[in-house]
Amino acid sequence: MTLLYLVKPIQIRSLFLLFFLCFLTSNIAQNSTNDIPVINILKKVERQFDLSFSYNKKDLKGIRCEAPEYNLSLEQILVQISGRCEVQFYRIDERYIAVRPGNNALISICGTLIETASGTPLSNASILAENVQTTTDSGGVFRISAISETTNISIYHQGFKVKELVAGDLNKTNECPLVFIDQRYNYLPTILLNSYLTKGISKNAEGSVSISNTNFEILPSLIDPDVLKIAQILPGIESFNETASDINVRGGKNDEVLLLWDDIRMYQSGHFFGLISAFNPNLTQNVNVYKNGTHPRFGESVSGVISMKSDSEIPENVTGAASIDFISTQFYAKIPASENFAFHISGRTSINTGLGNPVYNQFFERVFQNTVVTDFSNNTTEGLRSTDEAFNFYDINAKAIWQLSPKDKFQYNFLTIFNKLQFTERLTDETSSSKNVSELKQQSLVNGVSWERDWSTRLSSKIVYNHVNYGNDGANQNVDTGQLQIQKNEVKESEIALELFYTFSNDLSLNAGFQHTETDIKNEFSPFSVIEIFTTESTLKSNAYYVNSKWKFFEKNTVVSAGIRLTDYPDLGKQFFEPRINFLQKINTAISLTASAEMKHQSIVQTIDIQNNLLGIENLRWIILGEETAPILESWQIAMGGNFKKDNWAFGLEGFHKKVEGVNTANQGFRNQLSITESLGSYDVSGVEVSISKKTDRLNAWLSYTYLNNEYTFNDLDPSNFRSNYDITHTLSLAASYKWKSLILSLGTNYHSGIPYTTPVAGNEVTIENDQARINYNSVNNATLKDFFRTDFSAGYTLKLDQTFTGKLNIGVINIFNRRNALDTYYVLDRELNGEANLNRVEQFSLGFTPNVSLKLLF
Repeated sequence: MTLLYLVKPIQIRSLFLLFFLCFLTSNIAQNSTNDIPVINILKKVERQFDLSFSYNKKDLKGIRCEAPEYNLSLEQILVQISGRCEVQFYRIDERYIAVRPGNNALISICGTLIETASGTPLSNASILAENVQTTTDSGGVFRISAISETTNISIYHQGFKVKELVAGDLNKTNECPLVFIDQRYNYLPTILLNSYLTKGISKNAEGSVSISNTNFEILPSLIDPDVLKIAQILPGIESFNETASDINVRGGKNDEVLLLWDDIRMYQSGHFFGLISAFNPNLTQNVNVYKNGTHPRFGESVSGVISMKSDSEIPENVTGAASIDFISTQFYAKIPASENFAFHISGRTSINTGLGNPVYNQFFERVFQNTVVTDFSNNTTEGLRSTDEAFNFYDINAKAIWQLSPKDKFQYNFLTIFNKLQFTERLTDETSSSKNVSELKQQSLVNGVSWERDWSTRLSSKIVYNHVNYGNDGANQNVDTGQLQIQKNEVKESEIALELFYTFSNDLSLNAGFQHTETDIKNEFSPFSVIEIFTTESTLKSNAYYVNSKWKFFEKNTVVSAGIRLTDYPDLGKQFFEPRINFLQKINTAISLTASAEMKHQSIVQTIDIQNNLLGIENLRWIILGEETAPILESWQIAMGGNFKKDNWAFGLEGFHKKVEGVNTANQGFRNQLSITESLGSYDVSGVEVSISKKTDRLNAWLSYTYLNNEYTFNDLDPSNFRSNYDITHTLSLAASYKWKSLILSLGTNYHSGIPYTTPVAGNEVTIENDQARINYNSVNNATLKDFFRTDFSAGYTLKLDQTFTGKLNIGVINIFNRRNALDTYYVLDRELNGEANLNRVEQFSLGFTPNVSLKLLF
């Protein structure tokens, strides 16, 4: 916490007058019979209330003041000491209080919680304020002492976050003001570790991790709180190709992660081919991340779930911001049209080569390396070649919130995401010239409506309908032959869902629901070699039923969240019964043990067609599983671990084992002898995750480490067992942030072992069979790339311009040492002019030194 040292201004009229005043003040202070050392006062309060103050004696040694009235309550005594002695108190827990010099007096607050529907006091509600936690008594009253007026107060009841306010709002009268609580349906898990790793991240008793965009401060390399990037600092979560959108959870593929935006499944998640998240960070308020023990309301994922939520509250005043950086310009606004109706809107659009900025150039080089956009080595016609490229993106999000009545809320969500690459290639020779234009577009259109209803203080319901339309269209014209390649992938999905939540008591709650989903996927493809367009289209219908219960035993020291999910595919004649469970046992205030298990399945995946890519960039297409040659993926997972938290230190350890069955080699992105094979098998992942964090008033440091052993099993292949394409043995993230007044700095390092790849046989790299040259490979994934090592930096400065506007300057630097990290390596055969085959090694590298600056104006 920033400490403010205020020095009263002195008008200097003469050196003599200054000397006289200092001398006089010193003697008055020394001779005063009422002033005593503040350290003596603190020692007496410690004995009186059996607590402990933490302070630096050097800081408080010279401070003397009038003693407080010791017959008062602790809260009143602390307020008097803070005002008279010019010191500040910071609650660490119920027994320990930190003391710092300074004359910013702290306040004591109290409030009375009243349930809106019944008009009765709300007892046993949890009140969280920084590191202080208390509960309301039988009359709904709570009290907190020695906190700042700007401290955020969060109120939880029966596992729900029911209200948030500022401490200063409760200090306007001498009485405990009434705080009205409308217990709307708002499922939030019970917090196990607050500020897990860093501020804004919480570990929940139900097994998930929550990320609050509102409270998050900074992360190395980021100029905006991109939630998909933030999730990657968690142990067990990684992006093997250093993108924001392609996230790998515990050794799985990125398409094995269910990505939700306001309960709507997203089939597109990135700009600039994944380097930037497609979700505007300004309106993404909270994110829940599941790695195991997933809540049964979530299906269609065998690895993990990332559920993003936008703000759903009606603000009292208009708020918003506009910003610009080297990649994009963006804005957002939250506009209350009335007390019961509000609009939220945001937009972002790219800044491309028109400015010729270095950030865009680094992104362009990273995405298009070793593709036809930047490499002409595969062209056969001689002549003068030139290219032009135009890349742009935008996203627009709109939301309407209507509080129909005290018990009813209606919401409408709209989101569109758009990417377009236009590539123009010109060829000029002695006799002619030609110009060919290739284009690649990705777009998502999302609409969703929901109605929430509070039937009573115990029963709530939610009805949701949403529709997604995702399209990936491309056309690539060869400048040498004039042939046209066409590729199209279209996904249309509609879902209707009903969810109920019932609270039996403070220790038992039940959540149940039904989901009906219809997905239609169409693929079109026309290769260079033929004129015909090949089209495939399939539809999948599913009905899912789920129930989940949360139990608290033994004075809430034991928490069990358990549920089941039943999914029926009527057209396929298949059903999946999947139990999920999370168990938490608190040993004492510092130590807790956890265990989780789950079974899941996935029927929609991305196939990776290395042979039929578009412009050398896009080779991913969504497909529906369910046939005998392409079975639905199934997984099971177990995990056990523990947590320790004391004196602002937090330590977490968890071991896990996961198995996924139904894996097809055709969808794994092999660039070796398996690139044209189809074989069904599985992969097994065993691992350990470790997290350590330390937090002080100004410094926050954290470390996360993951060990993985990830292996494929394909019984039809020889050998049948070998390393997974996503087997990264060691992953380490180490970072720290430091805050001083309005300035915050962050420095961090990301390290992971190299990914596996396959090498040709040394001395016999190319063989000829039936007059066809082919690469003679070693066993699959026999080699490993060099370790990945990258250091990032970021800084932010906030300046209050006036009562309305606040300015923010953010600086982020990716790869400050400009280290050349290999992300992938594979081999290709190129034909020489004389017809001989030439073996080339292709390497893909990460971003180099990439600085970015953001200017933001908030109102």
